[in-house]
Amino acid sequence: MDYTIRPAKREDYDVVPELMLQAMEDIVFTFIQKEDIEEAINFLTIMFRKPNNLYSYENTFVAVDKEGDIVGSITGYNGDDFIALREPVLELMRQQYNNDMIPEPETTGGEYYLDTVAVSPTVQGKGVGSHLLKYAVDYAKSNNYKQVGLIVDLENPSAMKLYSRLGFKQGEQLEFAGGEYYHMYI
Repeated sequence: MDYTIRPAKREDYDVVPELMLQAMEDIVFTFIQKEDIEEAINFLTIMFRKPNNLYSYENTFVAVDKEGDIVGSITGYNGDDFIALREPVLELMRQQYNNDMIPEPETTGGEYYLDTVAVSPTVQGKGVGSHLLKYAVDYAKSNNYKQVGLIVDLENPSAMKLYSRLGFKQGEQLEFAGGEYYHMYI
């Protein structure tokens, strides 16, 4: 199958937040303080539609199939901007979910940080994730980033294997939003 990768548009909010949730379900449940899929999608939709935050359409690329359907997404940003981009997320957590939690930083900066990589279940295992990751690495290089980083759940060995196969190296172990992760970089 052929896929085209393009910058996400605000109008993609009806598909992308649901994809993103696959990559970060437990984290969003922690943010909204309940295991509610619809509410988690609502949270991500609010963030996706707004500019200047971690999960904004502005920071997202989508993979589109020949029929024009979005089958994957990848969200990344300058790690140096993490604190500023996180503030609207924390604000929504406080205002709408009465959650004063401030999660540990996922990146220390100095890298193009990949926050979420998600592929539709209908095309998993068909190269969409690899295609998105390669695109993001190329994007980072063309924008003069010295490193591309991400975190991967210790309990997700298949994702770790994919990242390793694409050249990512395992860095330090860290705790984030109640889970254990490895920082990986290329």
